[in-house]
Amino acid sequence: MSNIKILISCHKDFDIPKSEIMLPIQVGAAISKKRIDNMLYDDDGQNISSKNLMYCELTAQYWAWKNLDSDYYGFCHYRRYFNFLDVIYKDDEWGNIIEDYIDEDAIQLYGFNDALIKNLVEKYDIITTNRKDLRKLPPRFKSIYDQYEKACLLEIKDLECVMEIINDKYPEYIEAAKQHCFGHTTSFCNMYILKKDIFFSYCEWMFDILSEFEKRTDMSRYGQEALRTPGHLSERLFGIFYLQLIKDNPRLKVKELQCVLFEFPEKQEPLLPVFDDNQVVVALAANDNFVPIAATCIQSIIENSSKKYNYDIVMLESDITTYNKNLLLTMIENQDNISLRFFNAARLLKGYNLQANAHISVETYFRFLIQSILPKCDKVLYLDCDLVVKSDIAELYNSDIENYLLGAAYDPDFLGQINGADLSTKKYSKEVLKMKDSYQYFQAGVLLFNIKAMRSKFTLEQWLKFATKKYKYNDQDVLNIYCEGQVKYIDMAWNMLSDCNRYRVNFVIKAAPYHIYQDYLKARNNPKIIHYAGFLKPWHRPDEDLAFEFWNYAKRTPFYELLLFRMNEGAAWHVAYNLDRGNRHRVFRRLTSVPRKIVDIVFPKGTKGRAVLKKIYYLRIK
Repeated sequence: MSNIKILISCHKDFDIPKSEIMLPIQVGAAISKKRIDNMLYDDDGQNISSKNLMYCELTAQYWAWKNLDSDYYGFCHYRRYFNFLDVIYKDDEWGNIIEDYIDEDAIQLYGFNDALIKNLVEKYDIITTNRKDLRKLPPRFKSIYDQYEKACLLEIKDLECVMEIINDKYPEYIEAAKQHCFGHTTSFCNMYILKKDIFFSYCEWMFDILSEFEKRTDMSRYGQEALRTPGHLSERLFGIFYLQLIKDNPRLKVKELQCVLFEFPEKQEPLLPVFDDNQVVVALAANDNFVPIAATCIQSIIENSSKKYNYDIVMLESDITTYNKNLLLTMIENQDNISLRFFNAARLLKGYNLQANAHISVETYFRFLIQSILPKCDKVLYLDCDLVVKSDIAELYNSDIENYLLGAAYDPDFLGQINGADLSTKKYSKEVLKMKDSYQYFQAGVLLFNIKAMRSKFTLEQWLKFATKKYKYNDQDVLNIYCEGQVKYIDMAWNMLSDCNRYRVNFVIKAAPYHIYQDYLKARNNPKIIHYAGFLKPWHRPDEDLAFEFWNYAKRTPFYELLLFRMNEGAAWHVAYNLDRGNRHRVFRRLTSVPRKIVDIVFPKGTKGRAVLKKIYYLRIK
C-alpha cells in the first residue's frame, strides 16, 4: 500500500479537510511572528524557509524533498485544491472551479476522501492541474513567453536568464524549454502529485536552476511581487520538465484534474469572550459597502462608553476587505477596554433561501447566528448599523431579561400602520403573522438577546428555516412571531426611530395607540439611540431628520470623506464607472429605471448629484 502525502501550503490558520494524506504545512515559518498549531513547519530540518518571500510555496516542496519520506509527493495551496472526482464541474474563464468554503459539501463534491484519493493517485505517475491554452484565457496571450513579458510587475529578462541557465547546465532540456516558453499550453499554480523518483529528479533539477538564477540576478530593488520571481519561474520550469519527462518516458501514466479555488478558506471558529469581567458584548452586521455607516455606529459607541465596562464588539460580515478591517481597527487603538473582532457569518447561511428586499440586505439575518457564533455568551446586545448611540449601552446591556427571550422596544411605525395608517399592513398582520396580539410587535434594530434562553427555545437550523418563508419585514417578523409573549419591552429611547422624509411621525406613528405615540414623543425628546430605519438615510441626504447627529460622529471616523463622496456628485460616478464596461450597461439600466419620485428625493433639482445623474442618463455606452 502506497504512502501518499499531499502538503497544503498555509501562512495562516485555514480550514483544511480532515485527512491523513492532505497535511497542512506552515510556509515561511522561519520568518513568521506566530507558529500555527497542528501543522508541519517548513523550517524544521534541512530547509529554505527564510527564503519564502522569494520562493513562495516552494519552501514546502524543498522541505518535503529533504525531510519527508513518501511514495508520492503532492502539493496544493490553502485555497487551491484538486477536484479528485471524475465529475467535470463548470469552471470560470481562467479554468478554475469557484467555491465559497471548505466545508462538508465541498468535501463531498470534490472527493476530499483519503480512500478515494489513494485509489486515484496509485493509478498514475503524474497528476497535474488541467493544462490551459493561454490563447483562450483572458487576456488571450500568444505564448508563455508573451504572458511573462506582459506581466507588468515581472521582468522578461528573468525568464530569459533561466533559459540561458538551462542551455548552459542542462542542454538536453533546451528544446523542451523553447517548446514550452514559445508554446501556448501550460499548467498553473505548482500543483501536482508525483511519484517519488520523479519528484526527486524534478527538485534536483529545479532548485539547482533557481539557485543559479539567484547568483546571476540582482533582485535587491525588486518590489514585493517581483521578489517572488523564483516562485513565478518555477511554474514555467515545471512545464519544461513535464514536456521533457513525457518525451523521454512516453509510457508514463498522466492524469489532469480540475483546480478548485476557494474564495473564503479562512477558519471560522466560534468566538470566545475577550474580557473576564464587566463585559458588554455587542454584535453588529454589515457588508463591505456598509462599512462607513458601521464605523459611525462604532464611533458613537466608543464616545459614549464607560471605563467601568469592557466592550466586546463583534462585526458579523460577509465580504469586508482587509483594508477596511484595518481602518476600523484604528478606531480602537487607544481603547484598552474596547475590542473589535470580525466574523464572516455568510457561510452559516449556506443552503438557506433567505430573501432581502428594499433597503434591507441579507446581512439582516446574521442576528439569528449569534447564538452559534458566541457559544459562551448568555447575553448579547444586537445593534443595526444604521443608528447612532447617545448613551452608554452598558446601561441597556445590564437590564434584567432572565425570564425573557429578548428585550426590545415597541415599533411605533408598525403599530401606526395596523392602527389605520396602512390597511394592507393590518391585513398582513392578521393573515400572515397571525400573532395573538399584533400590538405587541417590536422593532428589531436594537435587541438585547437572552442567548442562553434563545438556544434552549430553538436551534440555529430552526431559526433559519423559519426565515426562509417570505415576510414583509424579513427577520423582524420572524422574531415577533416566535418570541411573542417572551419579550421584555424596553424604553423606546433605546430605539428611537427617526422621521424618515419628514413623513413617519405625523402620518404613521401618530396613528399608533395613544400611549405608544406619547412614549415615542418622550423618547424623541431624549433619545439614547437614534435609529435611521427608513428608506432615506443621513448619508443619502444631510437634511434628513436628526441627520446632524449621524454626521457629528461620522466626521470623526476614517470614512468621513468617503461618505461625502458617495452622497453627492461622487455617488453616480462611483457606482457606474468603477465597474468594467460589461457591468456599466446593467448599472446604467438600473439608474435610469429608478422611479422619478425617488430620484427627486435622493437627487433634488439643482444639486450636483442630479446633474451627474442626467449625464449618465444621456450617456451612450458603446
